[in-house]
Amino acid sequence: MAKQLSVVAHTPHSNVLELIQSQLGTFHASETAIANSILKDPKRTSTMNITQLASHSKTSVSSVVRFSKALGFRGYPEFKMALVGDLSWKSAKQFDTEFLDGGITPTDSLSDIIEKVTYSDARAIESTAEKIDIATFKKVIELFEKAKIIGLFGLVSSGFVAMDFQSKLNRLSKRAIAWTDFHSAMTSIAVLEKGDVFVAITHSGTTVDTVDAMREFKDRGVTIVLITNAMRSPAVSLADYVINTAARETTFRSGATASRIAQLTVVDCLCVALAQRNWSGTKSALDLSRAAVSIRSGKNHTYRPRGGN
Repeated sequence: MAKQLSVVAHTPHSNVLELIQSQLGTFHASETAIANSILKDPKRTSTMNITQLASHSKTSVSSVVRFSKALGFRGYPEFKMALVGDLSWKSAKQFDTEFLDGGITPTDSLSDIIEKVTYSDARAIESTAEKIDIATFKKVIELFEKAKIIGLFGLVSSGFVAMDFQSKLNRLSKRAIAWTDFHSAMTSIAVLEKGDVFVAITHSGTTVDTVDAMREFKDRGVTIVLITNAMRSPAVSLADYVINTAARETTFRSGATASRIAQLTVVDCLCVALAQRNWSGTKSALDLSRAAVSIRSGKNHTYRPRGGN
Protein backbone atom coordinates (compact mmCIF):
# COMPACT_ATOMS: atom_id res chain seq x y z
CA MET A 1 0.00 0.00 0.00
CA ALA A 2 1.30 3.46 -0.85
CA LYS A 3 2.82 5.31 2.07
CA GLN A 4 0.72 8.30 3.13
CA LEU A 5 3.12 10.55 5.00
CA SER A 6 0.67 13.33 5.76
CA VAL A 7 -2.79 14.59 4.95
CA VAL A 8 -2.97 16.82 1.89
CA ALA A 9 -3.30 20.46 2.87
CA HIS A 10 -6.26 22.05 1.08
CA THR A 11 -6.15 25.79 0.63
CA PRO A 12 -9.24 27.95 1.33
CA HIS A 13 -10.00 27.97 -2.42
CA SER A 14 -9.15 24.36 -3.26
CA ASN A 15 -10.62 23.26 -6.57
CA VAL A 16 -13.09 20.94 -4.86
CA LEU A 17 -15.58 20.62 -7.71
CA GLU A 18 -12.81 19.81 -10.19
CA LEU A 19 -11.43 17.29 -7.70
CA ILE A 20 -14.80 15.55 -7.48
CA GLN A 21 -15.15 15.54 -11.27
CA SER A 22 -11.70 14.04 -11.71
CA GLN A 23 -12.41 11.20 -9.27
CA LEU A 24 -15.89 10.23 -10.49
CA GLY A 25 -14.64 7.03 -12.09
CA THR A 26 -13.11 5.78 -8.83
CA PHE A 27 -16.08 6.23 -6.49
CA HIS A 28 -18.27 3.44 -5.12
CA ALA A 29 -22.03 3.59 -5.78
CA SER A 30 -22.93 5.58 -2.66
CA GLU A 31 -20.00 7.97 -3.17
CA THR A 32 -21.06 8.52 -6.78
CA ALA A 33 -24.56 9.44 -5.59
CA ILE A 34 -23.09 11.99 -3.16
CA ALA A 35 -20.78 13.39 -5.84
CA ASN A 36 -23.64 13.81 -8.32
CA SER A 37 -25.77 15.55 -5.71
CA ILE A 38 -22.99 18.04 -5.00
CA LEU A 39 -22.13 18.64 -8.66
CA LYS A 40 -25.80 19.14 -9.59
CA ASP A 41 -26.26 21.95 -7.08
CA PRO A 42 -23.00 22.79 -5.25
CA LYS A 43 -24.32 26.02 -3.75
CA ARG A 44 -27.27 24.28 -2.12
CA THR A 45 -25.31 21.30 -0.83
CA SER A 46 -22.63 23.58 0.63
CA THR A 47 -25.22 24.77 3.18
CA MET A 48 -26.16 21.25 4.31
CA ASN A 49 -24.92 19.47 7.39
CA ILE A 50 -23.77 15.87 7.09
CA THR A 51 -27.19 14.39 7.93
CA GLN A 52 -28.94 16.59 5.36
CA LEU A 53 -26.46 15.70 2.61
CA ALA A 54 -26.83 12.00 3.39
CA SER A 55 -30.61 12.31 3.14
CA HIS A 56 -30.45 14.47 0.01
CA SER A 57 -28.19 11.97 -1.78
CA LYS A 58 -30.16 8.97 -0.43
CA THR A 59 -27.07 7.53 1.22
CA SER A 60 -25.85 7.47 4.84
CA VAL A 61 -23.79 9.60 7.19
CA SER A 62 -20.99 7.02 7.10
CA SER A 63 -21.00 7.17 3.28
CA VAL A 64 -20.57 10.96 3.38
CA VAL A 65 -17.63 10.54 5.77
CA ARG A 66 -16.03 7.94 3.45
CA PHE A 67 -16.65 10.22 0.47
CA SER A 68 -14.90 13.13 2.20
CA LYS A 69 -11.91 10.97 3.16
CA ALA A 70 -11.72 9.50 -0.35
CA LEU A 71 -11.05 13.05 -1.57
CA GLY A 72 -8.22 13.50 0.93
CA PHE A 73 -10.08 15.41 3.64
CA ARG A 74 -10.06 14.45 7.32
CA GLY A 75 -13.84 14.39 7.38
CA TYR A 76 -17.00 16.16 6.26
CA PRO A 77 -16.43 19.45 8.16
CA GLU A 78 -13.09 19.97 6.38
CA PHE A 79 -14.63 19.03 3.03
CA LYS A 80 -17.56 21.42 3.52
CA MET A 81 -15.21 24.26 4.47
CA ALA A 82 -13.18 23.68 1.32
CA LEU A 83 -16.32 23.54 -0.84
CA VAL A 84 -17.60 26.82 0.58
CA GLY A 85 -14.18 28.38 0.01
CA ASP A 86 -14.08 27.10 -3.56
CA LEU A 87 -17.52 28.53 -4.38
CA SER A 88 -16.70 31.87 -2.73
CA TRP A 89 -13.43 32.17 -4.62
CA LYS A 90 -15.06 31.41 -7.96
CA SER A 91 -17.82 33.87 -7.25
CA ALA A 92 -15.28 36.57 -6.39
CA LYS A 93 -13.38 35.82 -9.60
CA GLN A 94 -16.69 35.94 -11.51
CA PHE A 95 -15.94 32.65 -13.28
CA ASP A 96 -18.75 31.28 -15.42
CA THR A 97 -17.86 27.79 -14.24
CA GLU A 98 -21.02 26.20 -15.65
CA PHE A 99 -19.95 27.34 -19.12
CA LEU A 100 -16.24 26.58 -18.73
CA ASP A 101 -16.77 23.18 -17.09
CA GLY A 102 -19.39 22.12 -19.59
CA GLY A 103 -17.02 20.61 -22.13
CA ILE A 104 -16.93 21.37 -25.86
CA THR A 105 -20.36 21.67 -27.52
CA PRO A 106 -21.39 21.75 -31.22
CA THR A 107 -22.29 25.43 -30.92
CA ASP A 108 -19.00 26.62 -29.39
CA SER A 109 -17.12 29.28 -31.30
CA LEU A 110 -13.35 29.09 -31.81
CA SER A 111 -12.99 31.61 -28.98
CA ASP A 112 -15.10 29.38 -26.73
CA ILE A 113 -12.93 26.36 -27.53
CA ILE A 114 -9.73 28.24 -26.76
CA GLU A 115 -11.18 29.59 -23.51
CA LYS A 116 -12.43 26.19 -22.35
CA VAL A 117 -9.25 24.29 -23.20
CA THR A 118 -6.93 26.84 -21.60
CA TYR A 119 -9.19 27.05 -18.54
CA SER A 120 -9.06 23.26 -18.19
CA ASP A 121 -5.27 23.22 -18.52
CA ALA A 122 -4.74 26.09 -16.08
CA ARG A 123 -7.03 24.50 -13.51
CA ALA A 124 -5.21 21.18 -13.91
CA ILE A 125 -1.89 22.83 -13.01
CA GLU A 126 -3.37 24.79 -10.10
CA SER A 127 -5.27 21.81 -8.68
CA THR A 128 -2.25 19.53 -9.04
CA ALA A 129 -0.08 21.98 -7.11
CA GLU A 130 -2.62 21.93 -4.27
CA LYS A 131 -2.75 18.13 -4.17
CA ILE A 132 0.99 17.45 -3.97
CA ASP A 133 1.86 16.12 -0.53
CA ILE A 134 5.13 17.81 0.46
CA ALA A 135 6.37 14.99 2.71
CA THR A 136 5.86 12.41 -0.04
CA PHE A 137 7.39 14.77 -2.60
CA LYS A 138 10.50 15.20 -0.44
CA LYS A 139 10.88 11.46 0.04
CA VAL A 140 10.70 10.86 -3.71
CA ILE A 141 13.47 13.41 -4.28
CA GLU A 142 15.63 11.60 -1.72
CA LEU A 143 14.97 8.30 -3.48
CA PHE A 144 15.99 9.84 -6.81
CA GLU A 145 19.23 11.11 -5.27
CA LYS A 146 20.22 7.66 -4.00
CA ALA A 147 19.08 5.57 -6.99
CA LYS A 148 21.67 4.46 -9.53
CA ILE A 149 18.99 4.16 -12.19
CA ILE A 150 15.46 5.59 -12.42
CA GLY A 151 13.03 3.66 -14.60
CA LEU A 152 10.08 5.55 -16.10
CA PHE A 153 6.97 3.95 -17.56
CA GLY A 154 4.00 5.46 -19.36
CA LEU A 155 1.68 4.53 -22.19
CA VAL A 156 0.38 6.71 -25.04
CA SER A 157 -0.07 10.26 -23.63
CA SER A 158 1.75 9.32 -20.42
CA GLY A 159 4.51 7.84 -22.56
CA PHE A 160 5.36 11.30 -23.88
CA VAL A 161 5.61 12.47 -20.27
CA ALA A 162 7.94 9.56 -19.45
CA MET A 163 10.21 10.50 -22.37
CA ASP A 164 10.26 14.14 -21.26
CA PHE A 165 11.08 13.00 -17.72
CA GLN A 166 13.98 10.91 -19.00
CA SER A 167 15.40 13.82 -20.98
CA LYS A 168 15.26 16.15 -17.99
CA LEU A 169 16.85 13.62 -15.61
CA ASN A 170 19.61 12.82 -18.10
CA ARG A 171 20.43 16.52 -18.35
CA LEU A 172 20.81 16.52 -14.57
CA SER A 173 23.36 13.68 -15.00
CA LYS A 174 20.93 11.12 -13.54
CA ARG A 175 20.74 7.83 -15.37
CA ALA A 176 17.12 7.31 -16.39
CA ILE A 177 15.42 4.95 -18.83
CA ALA A 178 11.92 5.49 -20.22
CA TRP A 179 9.73 2.66 -21.46
CA THR A 180 6.55 3.32 -23.42
CA ASP A 181 5.30 -0.25 -23.80
CA PHE A 182 5.10 -3.30 -21.55
CA HIS A 183 7.31 -5.60 -23.63
CA SER A 184 10.27 -3.23 -23.82
CA ALA A 185 10.05 -2.73 -20.04
CA MET A 186 10.01 -6.49 -19.40
CA THR A 187 12.99 -7.16 -21.68
CA SER A 188 14.92 -4.62 -19.63
CA ILE A 189 13.63 -5.63 -16.21
CA ALA A 190 17.07 -6.75 -15.02
CA VAL A 191 18.36 -3.18 -15.42
CA LEU A 192 16.70 -2.05 -12.19
CA GLU A 193 17.72 -3.53 -8.85
CA LYS A 194 16.90 -3.00 -5.20
CA GLY A 195 17.65 0.63 -4.35
CA ASP A 196 16.60 1.83 -7.79
CA VAL A 197 13.28 3.55 -8.50
CA PHE A 198 10.50 2.72 -10.96
CA VAL A 199 8.15 5.62 -11.74
CA ALA A 200 4.79 4.69 -13.25
CA ILE A 201 2.80 7.49 -14.90
CA THR A 202 -0.90 6.82 -15.45
CA HIS A 203 -3.97 9.05 -15.37
CA SER A 204 -6.50 6.36 -14.46
CA GLY A 205 -4.32 3.97 -12.46
CA THR A 206 -6.19 1.06 -14.00
CA THR A 207 -4.28 0.33 -17.23
CA VAL A 208 -3.40 -3.38 -17.18
CA ASP A 209 0.08 -3.01 -18.72
CA THR A 210 1.04 -0.29 -16.26
CA VAL A 211 -0.22 -2.24 -13.25
CA ASP A 212 1.53 -5.43 -14.43
CA ALA A 213 4.80 -3.55 -15.00
CA MET A 214 4.61 -2.08 -11.49
CA ARG A 215 4.01 -5.54 -10.03
CA GLU A 216 6.97 -7.08 -11.91
CA PHE A 217 9.44 -4.40 -10.78
CA LYS A 218 8.07 -4.41 -7.23
CA ASP A 219 8.75 -8.15 -7.05
CA ARG A 220 12.42 -7.35 -7.77
CA GLY A 221 12.57 -5.08 -4.71
CA VAL A 222 12.52 -1.86 -6.72
CA THR A 223 10.82 1.13 -5.03
CA ILE A 224 7.63 2.09 -6.89
CA VAL A 225 6.62 5.73 -7.31
CA LEU A 226 3.27 6.47 -8.94
CA ILE A 227 2.13 9.69 -10.62
CA THR A 228 -1.62 9.41 -11.10
CA ASN A 229 -4.94 11.21 -11.06
CA ALA A 230 -6.62 8.33 -9.21
CA MET A 231 -6.80 8.30 -5.43
CA ARG A 232 -7.97 4.69 -5.39
CA SER A 233 -6.96 2.22 -8.09
CA PRO A 234 -5.00 -1.03 -8.60
CA ALA A 235 -1.90 1.07 -9.31
CA VAL A 236 -2.24 3.00 -6.05
CA SER A 237 -2.42 -0.24 -4.06
CA LEU A 238 0.94 -1.36 -5.55
CA ALA A 239 2.85 1.91 -5.16
CA ASP A 240 5.21 2.76 -2.32
CA TYR A 241 4.74 6.50 -2.88
CA VAL A 242 1.98 8.32 -4.75
CA ILE A 243 2.04 11.84 -6.17
CA ASN A 244 -1.45 12.84 -7.26
CA THR A 245 -2.35 15.01 -10.22
CA ALA A 246 -5.71 16.72 -10.70
CA ALA A 247 -7.21 16.82 -14.18
CA ARG A 248 -10.55 15.67 -15.50
CA GLU A 249 -11.50 14.43 -18.93
CA THR A 250 -14.09 16.38 -20.87
CA THR A 251 -15.65 16.29 -24.33
CA PHE A 252 -13.30 15.18 -27.12
CA ARG A 253 -10.82 14.17 -24.43
CA SER A 254 -9.54 17.73 -24.04
CA GLY A 255 -8.92 16.41 -20.53
CA ALA A 256 -6.25 14.13 -22.00
CA THR A 257 -4.29 17.28 -22.71
CA ALA A 258 -5.02 18.57 -19.21
CA SER A 259 -3.87 15.29 -17.64
CA ARG A 260 -0.61 15.40 -19.58
CA ILE A 261 -0.02 19.01 -18.51
CA ALA A 262 -0.73 18.05 -14.89
CA GLN A 263 1.78 15.19 -15.15
CA LEU A 264 4.38 17.47 -16.75
CA THR A 265 3.87 19.92 -13.88
CA VAL A 266 4.83 17.18 -11.41
CA VAL A 267 7.82 16.22 -13.57
CA ASP A 268 9.07 19.81 -13.69
CA CYS A 269 8.66 20.24 -9.93
CA LEU A 270 10.56 17.02 -9.23
CA CYS A 271 13.40 17.86 -11.60
CA VAL A 272 13.84 21.42 -10.34
CA ALA A 273 13.80 20.24 -6.72
CA LEU A 274 16.35 17.53 -7.56
CA ALA A 275 18.54 20.05 -9.37
CA GLN A 276 18.48 22.37 -6.38
CA ARG A 277 19.91 19.60 -4.16
CA ASN A 278 23.16 19.62 -6.16
CA TRP A 279 23.40 23.22 -7.32
CA SER A 280 26.98 23.29 -8.62
CA GLY A 281 26.86 19.78 -10.06
CA THR A 282 23.60 20.48 -11.84
CA LYS A 283 24.90 23.73 -13.31
CA SER A 284 27.98 21.92 -14.66
CA ALA A 285 25.83 19.17 -16.18
CA LEU A 286 23.50 21.70 -17.83
CA ASP A 287 26.45 23.72 -19.16
CA LEU A 288 27.89 20.56 -20.73
CA SER A 289 24.58 19.66 -22.38
CA ARG A 290 24.14 23.20 -23.71
CA ALA A 291 27.67 23.20 -25.11
CA ALA A 292 27.12 19.83 -26.74
CA VAL A 293 24.11 21.04 -28.74
CA SER A 294 25.08 24.67 -29.28
CA ILE A 295 27.09 23.82 -32.38
CA ARG A 296 23.86 22.53 -33.95
CA SER A 297 21.91 25.72 -33.24
CA GLY A 298 23.02 27.41 -36.46
CA LYS A 299 23.95 30.62 -34.69
CA ASN A 300 27.60 30.29 -35.68
CA HIS A 301 26.90 29.27 -39.28
CA THR A 302 27.57 31.68 -42.11
CA TYR A 303 24.51 32.09 -44.31
CA ARG A 304 25.13 31.11 -47.90
CA PRO A 305 22.25 31.77 -50.34
CA ARG A 306 21.42 28.91 -52.69
CA GLY A 307 21.78 29.17 -56.44
CA GLY A 308 23.65 31.66 -58.58
CA ASN A 309 27.28 32.71 -58.36
